[in-house]
This record gives sequence, C-alpha cells and structure tokens, in this order.
Amino acid sequence: MKEFSNSENLRSQLEKGIETIATNVASTLGPKGRTVILHQKDRMPIATKDGVTVAKFIDLDHPFQNAGAQIVKQAAEKTNQEAGDGTTTTTVLTYAMYREAQKYLASGAAPVELKKGMDLAVDYLVNQIKDESTPIKSIDDIESIATISANGDKVIGRLIAKAVDLAGKDGSVTIEEARSVDTSLDLVEGFRFDSGYLATAFINDEKRGVVSYDEPIILVTDEKIEHVETILPALEIASREGRPFVIVAEDIEGQALAALIMNAMRGTMRVCGVKAPRYGEERRNILKDLALSVGATFVSRQMGKKLKEVKLTDFGRSKRLEIGKNWTTILGGKGSLDSVEEQIEKLKAIMQDTESLRECDKIQERITRLASGISVIRVGAATEIEMIEKRHRIEDALEAVKSAQAEGVLPGGGSFLVQKSANMLEFLADKVENETQELGVKIIQGAVKEPLKQMCLNAGESPDIIVHDVSLQEKNFGYDFSEHKMVDLLERGVIDPARVTRCALQNSVSVAGTLITSNFAIVEV
Repeated sequence: MKEFSNSENLRSQLEKGIETIATNVASTLGPKGRTVILHQKDRMPIATKDGVTVAKFIDLDHPFQNAGAQIVKQAAEKTNQEAGDGTTTTTVLTYAMYREAQKYLASGAAPVELKKGMDLAVDYLVNQIKDESTPIKSIDDIESIATISANGDKVIGRLIAKAVDLAGKDGSVTIEEARSVDTSLDLVEGFRFDSGYLATAFINDEKRGVVSYDEPIILVTDEKIEHVETILPALEIASREGRPFVIVAEDIEGQALAALIMNAMRGTMRVCGVKAPRYGEERRNILKDLALSVGATFVSRQMGKKLKEVKLTDFGRSKRLEIGKNWTTILGGKGSLDSVEEQIEKLKAIMQDTESLRECDKIQERITRLASGISVIRVGAATEIEMIEKRHRIEDALEAVKSAQAEGVLPGGGSFLVQKSANMLEFLADKVENETQELGVKIIQGAVKEPLKQMCLNAGESPDIIVHDVSLQEKNFGYDFSEHKMVDLLERGVIDPARVTRCALQNSVSVAGTLITSNFAIVEV
C-alpha cells in the first residue's frame, strides 16, 4: 500500500520529523551537552553523546515524518564519514535551515531561488573556512581539539594527544577495550594501509562496523582471484588451523568472494578478504612490505609462486588485526625484526640515490609504514554502558584530531560561522540575482547561529545575548563556556577542526535544499 502527500501537508510532516530527530540529538551538543540513553529490545541499554549514534536509533511511526528524519540522518552520516565528527552540528543546521525556509515558502517564495541563495551563502562561508583555517602547530592544539570533541573531558584530551605524539606524524592510533577499569596507552609495532574489507558480511564487530581478529593468519598475494579453486588450498589450511584467516589480494571477486562471504555468514570460518591498496608497482611494494612485516611469503606469479601451491609456512601472523571500510591495521606482526630493519636500510640507500622528489616521498612513506609504531588506547570502565559511552567519545575525539591535521582549525564554540555570516549580504551583493535569493542568504545567516544557541541552552546560558555579543567580537574572539566570558579562542585552545565545520555546512545545505524543493511524496506503508 502506498500513501500520498501534497505540498502543504508534506512540508508540515517533514518538519515534524526533522524536529524530532534534531531535538533528541541537539542535547548532546557543546561542552555542557548531555548523554542520551538508547535501549533496544533484548539488548543492553547504552548511553552516548555521539550524535550519529542517536540519529541512527530514531525511527518514527508516521511515514512522512520518518522520511524527513531518515533524510537528515543521511546528512549526519555523511559528515561522520568525511570528518568523523560534527554530526550533531549537521543535524541542528539542517533543521534550522528547513525551519527558516518554511516562513518564506508559506508566503509564496520560489523554492528553487531560495536554494540558489542558500548555496551562494554556504559557498561563501566554505571559502572563508579555507582562507582562515590555521594549521595545527603543537601537541597542545591536538589536546585542545580532542578535549572539546570529548565534551570537555581533559583526561581523554591528554590521552589522545599523548597517543598521537607517541605514534608520530605518520603513525596511527587504534582503540581497544581494556580488561580492567583503567584506561591505558601502549605503543606496539604495527603496519597500516589505506584499504579495507571487500564486503560488509565480514564484519564481526557490529558496534564499530569493523572486522577484528586476534592471532590471525594472513596470506598476501598480488593475484586477482576469481575462482574458488584458486584459494581452496589456503582455505583448507586455515580451516585445519582453526584461526582467523585474512587474505590480502589485488582483488577478490566472483566465486572466490562468494565462497569467503558464505563461510563468514555461516560461521564455519572466521575469514575476511581485503583488496590491496593503490595501483601498479606501488601496490606491489606495499604488499611486499606487508608480507615482510607479518612474516608471510609474498605469493606472486612474477616470483614463481602460485596460490594453489601455498603451504602453512607461507602464511603470515600477527597479534591483532582490525579492518575497516577503507583501512587495515595490523598490530604485532610476526615478521623478522632483522629483515624489517634490513629493508628499511635498503630503502634509505635507494632514496639517497633518487633525484625525483615524488619517488622520494613514496620511499619515505614505505619506510614510515615499516618503522612506525601504533598507539593502542585501551578503554577501561566499571560497566559496559560506561565503556561504550567513553569509547564513543574517544573515537569521535580521535577522528576530530585527524580532521584538524588534514585541514587545520578554526575558533570554536560556534563563533566562527556567526561572525563570518554577519555581513555576508554585503559581500554577495554582486552575486545575488533577486530578492528571493537574498532571502536564501538570510536563511543561512539565521541557521548558522543555531549551534551556538543550542550550546547556550545546554549550558543554561542566555542564547540571544551571547549570540549577539559574539557577532560583535573581533577576529578569533568568542564565548568560553568554562569561564563564562569572551576570550581569544585560538589562544585559549577553544578550537574546531575546519573540515568538521565545512562538511557540516555542505551536507546540511545539501539535504535542506533538497527538502525545500520537494513538493510531493509517495511512501510505501
């Protein structure tokens, strides 16, 4: 059965759905944000401040309200994928944009022209973000970003800063659950590359959406695997060993991939297929280094080794392995340390004789990958509900740090967008073509104040007074909720990753603009 809705009813129901999801998520925003308890039938309740986790949990009974809520979820999830944080800001911005637009739509404004004006305003703000972002200068900046993302938890901020510092510029940080109440930090030998699982069916940690194995055996090959007969000897060996089996190959598809997925789904084997990263010679080099790191034989036809001929001694081993959608981290590879050191020295010698800067960069990347350690944060807590909540905050904080390292930082506390939007119409005067587009710019001007307003509400402060005062401040100045006064935010360490702010803006206007220009809906019930 299908249910239909006209424009007026549709707008009303969509707004109710968006409002419901925004209201529930908004309470987590800012340094004084609260946790939200989520409880599914037959499962343990969890408490979280992670906006995207809250959003994912929400499903509404009314079909058109639920459609609005699900569309907003897309914006939040997209921001989470791109920046690792900012999901709550995205949700708040989307609702504010849509709500502001309804006032003008009700009076007959053209939706398409409104959207054009909104896009102009967001493009302007995105350019301001890019122009004024400041690169991370110190470990103190990392601590500040992590602390803010973790809702003001200075302990988590210091922990992540130390973890990043230990791992080094090109190292990586991973998170595990501790077996005690204490949260600790260790540096272990590891290997990480930018490619992940070939199918979601391999995921065995549903909470985190990753493949996680202890003491796996690993096969490394540059072959493209299509037929199950090709990997049958390897599967038989892995089955006899009774250990998790991971195969990293140029590609796995067809019958071979289907066989791996079937084994994983039936639970007959703990198995995962990973596509090798990059292309050509660069891919072969990464695979060679990986094989060296885990003590595996690099199975390559060019080297006279076929997959059908593999033996147990050709498999590599590691203490732990985690695989995400776009990354693989191998902890405690069992390869020979002497062999690894020898390879590093060879690469250094090659780099000294290489004149091409590009080639030098590639070689340095290989050296770093082989030599760098991985910081492991082991999250401890007294109860599972506390463990999950703390882990969510640490994961968000770590992703926020990565975003900041990539695109720099901005003055935080919601102040940057408020200040940069104040005189936006003056700068866009030559680009705005009509009055309706001007209204679209005003929609964005109003919407970008909402994150700061919500922070004020969560902190028990007066939103209107603070927003007004912030808009009049000099560059980099804004409201510090811990000291209850205007300060130089950059100097005080109250900063936001530029990528998070940019993604939140772009994804929220994308979804809000689409909803504004929608006039009819058909929902299957």
